[in-house]
Amino acid sequence: MQQNRIVVLSPPFYSHFGPLMALSRALRDAGAEVIAGCTRDFEAQIRGHGLGFAEVQINRNANTGQAEATRQAEHEQRRLREFLAASEHGPIETLRTQTRHRFDDMLANPEELLQRVKGLQDELQPQLWIVDQLSYGATLALVAHRLRFVTFCPPHPLSIPAPDAVYGVPTHWPQPFAVDTRELTLLHTEALALQQRFTRRFNQLLAPYNVQLPNAFAATSPELVIHNYPEFERPRPQTTRSPERVYCGYSFVPADDIPSQAGLPPDGAAATAQDPALIVIALGTFLSARGDVLSTLARKMRHRFPAALIAVGAGQNVDTVREAAGQPSLVEPFIEQRRLLREAGLFIHHGGVSSFTEALYYGVPMIVLPFSSDQFNVAADVQRNAIGAVLNPNRLSDYRLDRAIRRARAAATRRTLAGYTAQVRSRGPAFAAAAIMQLLRVQ
Repeated sequence: MQQNRIVVLSPPFYSHFGPLMALSRALRDAGAEVIAGCTRDFEAQIRGHGLGFAEVQINRNANTGQAEATRQAEHEQRRLREFLAASEHGPIETLRTQTRHRFDDMLANPEELLQRVKGLQDELQPQLWIVDQLSYGATLALVAHRLRFVTFCPPHPLSIPAPDAVYGVPTHWPQPFAVDTRELTLLHTEALALQQRFTRRFNQLLAPYNVQLPNAFAATSPELVIHNYPEFERPRPQTTRSPERVYCGYSFVPADDIPSQAGLPPDGAAATAQDPALIVIALGTFLSARGDVLSTLARKMRHRFPAALIAVGAGQNVDTVREAAGQPSLVEPFIEQRRLLREAGLFIHHGGVSSFTEALYYGVPMIVLPFSSDQFNVAADVQRNAIGAVLNPNRLSDYRLDRAIRRARAAATRRTLAGYTAQVRSRGPAFAAAAIMQLLRVQ
């Protein structure tokens, strides 16, 4: 029997590449031949997983683990600095800055991608493509050439906007954020203008192929969308034209078979101790540049839990954060987060989907500090489902932190969290791969 060949297209962003590689490995284990398309920065990792490699440049900017340290053009570095500066002024300013940057970010080189995807289809003859939902240029090429594909959605499910929604405007705001109505209206106006402009450009590129779409930000596979997210609530109402939606819960390779690091508390110590033996603080690869927030958190956690081991992913702020954390601590540019979460008694993170699903998988009490993008929707889910606490990262008082710690580690919160941990662990990359392989059997 002929082996199914699948091409997986990943943007050069660590937070998207990791989940797509976990899915690619699951597809390989399910019997498919998988070829991953990404930049040369990730080639060694791709080949190390036993996958084929094809060079594909989806975005101009990149993030290979630490955004500040990644080689980028000067204008991309400048825009990263603008984003980080905006994050100090709160959610609306941050989201408006992201809106201004979004047009160039998300449709960087469409003409080149149209040619590259067509060339790879002719050369490799895959039966199916898998594309990251935020890789709009790649989706455009697949739609234009009428190729069969699956959409993989690494961010929050609402990152695929409903017909009445505007991309870039959070659908839900968690409680700690008092958003000014006038500022929210301004964000909505700017985001809607960007959505309309983006869709016009998208459709101009599709016009020679006799295809038009109502909202380019909502462009997905017509057959199957894989959400890298738990199934908290009933999926959107299905119509005859809606794709099937599969919520795989998480997409990473669990660290359960990795030995604990020297100096960490033994398995189970964090879960049974009254105070957490290990606290993990991580704000993701971009926001690790917010050394002020990391230092504040490390200092306050040390004051609150003097004996705890404090582990922090500090990016380029290692020295200042290490001083704030005191001892015992593990402060590195990049920490092995999943390995640490096996023993953690508290996890403070930014609400990125990867960090969130890892917290769910390992059942770690969490405090979420959203800064941007879909993080507000993730934080709202944490709050609505009573599985953790949410704080404004720019307003970290002792009182607010203490109250959040109590809420995150309360017995009722832990019980609810345990239920979602069971759901998430029952799914994962193999669950998603099974849905994709089933699709391949349907011609």
